[in-house]
Amino acid sequence: MASPRTLLLAAAMAAALLPAPASAATYMVGDAAGWDNGVVDYDAWARGKKFKVGDMLVFRYSTPEHDVVQVDARGYAECVAPDNAVALTSGNDHVVLGEAGRFYFICQAEGECSSGMRLAVNVH
Repeated sequence: MASPRTLLLAAAMAAALLPAPASAATYMVGDAAGWDNGVVDYDAWARGKKFKVGDMLVFRYSTPEHDVVQVDARGYAECVAPDNAVALTSGNDHVVLGEAGRFYFICQAEGECSSGMRLAVNVH
């Protein structure tokens, strides 16, 4: 039977041979333009990006004019946040994409979502 020291050494060597896990990425929504009406086509911004579980979206915007609200597909399509929605309002909001799926975000200030302040991302 192998000694505990031999087993520990073998485990350490095996761990060293495994590839390192990919680190999470941070995405500034809208890049330098940020989260602002009429500045960025957010669908185009998200297109081609490979969002993964653990990645972070950073929404930077002016307050109190804008906010960020996570909604469902219907809320995204209709530009309506549910009554119980929690609005992020700091102007520098960080959202971790904690699971796979499709996620939707809107600005609920009057007319902003329908003018383009909405984002849908697919997380793999």
